[in-house]
Amino acid sequence: PVGVHYVGALGPAEPLGKMFGVLGISVEDLFYRMGSEGVIDRYLFDDFVFDLPVGLDAYEKNLREACPTDGAALNVVMKNLREIAGTMMDSSFFFNSGDPFQNMDHFRPMGELLDELQASPRLRAVLAVPCQLIGVQLADCPVIFHHMVVAGYLFSSWRLKDGGSQMADMFAARFAELDGSLILNSAVRKINIAAGKVAGISLEKGDDLTADAVVAAIHPKTLLGLMDENALRASLRERILTLEETDGVMAVQASVDAAAHAEIDYNIYRLHSDEKGLIEDGIFYQIRRGNDQKTNLLTIITRSLYGDWSAWENTLTGRRGAAYEEKKQAMACELLKKASEIFGSLKNPSILDVFTPLTLRDYGNCPEGSCYGVLRSSRQLLKIASLNNLPISGLCLAGQNALAPGVLGCILGSFNAVRQLLGDQRFVREFQRQL
Repeated sequence: PVGVHYVGALGPAEPLGKMFGVLGISVEDLFYRMGSEGVIDRYLFDDFVFDLPVGLDAYEKNLREACPTDGAALNVVMKNLREIAGTMMDSSFFFNSGDPFQNMDHFRPMGELLDELQASPRLRAVLAVPCQLIGVQLADCPVIFHHMVVAGYLFSSWRLKDGGSQMADMFAARFAELDGSLILNSAVRKINIAAGKVAGISLEKGDDLTADAVVAAIHPKTLLGLMDENALRASLRERILTLEETDGVMAVQASVDAAAHAEIDYNIYRLHSDEKGLIEDGIFYQIRRGNDQKTNLLTIITRSLYGDWSAWENTLTGRRGAAYEEKKQAMACELLKKASEIFGSLKNPSILDVFTPLTLRDYGNCPEGSCYGVLRSSRQLLKIASLNNLPISGLCLAGQNALAPGVLGCILGSFNAVRQLLGDQRFVREFQRQL
């Protein structure tokens, strides 16, 4: 994932917590739990406030209080949510060939379900917010993905103690403990394939490494550029090349005076929805403790389309020129101004970093700077499914494009790649042994 702002389901008996345990990664060394005040996310709409709390029962209570006319609709929504949450906590979530969800109704769009239930605009607006965390609009978001996101954060929500670099370092150290070897500063130039099977990789610096398996934790469109054009059927290449992407984002990191702006133990979403409950725009805010006693870190994230930065599409990070920097700084200052509407006049704000979809493209190697990878909409599910069954023996996808976005999606994708390489029986045996 590109930036880790908060993570769900990391408790020891919860899905991601179990997977961290199997990997030998300490959750407590990396994360601290949110929600000490009973709130994970606060949604600020024009005419009401909704708190995403800790726990399914508290969530249902808040929904029914905020949307008193939606009793019948909420009966169905909460039944589905509890069913999916229960499956996520069950061992079948890991062991059932990566497909523990057998109810086909869970793959229909949330928008279609809410239309059928005659949900109010207010309920639609509240339920639309979790969709922002996977980059899909409510109307086209599969019920299963929506409910997995919600359930994960309701189980438990966590923030990194010291940033994403520490997590990357800890994973790298664990990899080395297991006799893994990292080759840095030499990109993969080509995946070599012979007779329909992986044969190895060629590096930019000229080295060839033989291998009978390659796990590609990269965007599928980027993967195509590492293989000969005839390695995949033309129809499959076209299917991958025409995958829709999630939108990009713009993010501002700024230091603020710690005495005036204390750490807030929950996230804030400032949202604007129309009369039908469609979220037209929104901004994510987070204030975390800083590295010293005097300043805290304010994070601001909002949607930013790749096309908005087309004038610099053919440039690289650090070489985009003065006009790009001026536009970026002007937009960052405007976002800080909007933050003052939430937190009051910001004391001693100092912009530390600003990134755009072009930054995400260059650092995350995603073709259109998409924040959450390929779009996991209901109408694109079948196209995406083909990514996990590439017709090349030994080639597997991982990362947030394999199964789902975010840390949970990335780790699930990695476990699924291991399953493909080991086979179901050995995978289940090894996983159960370590639980």
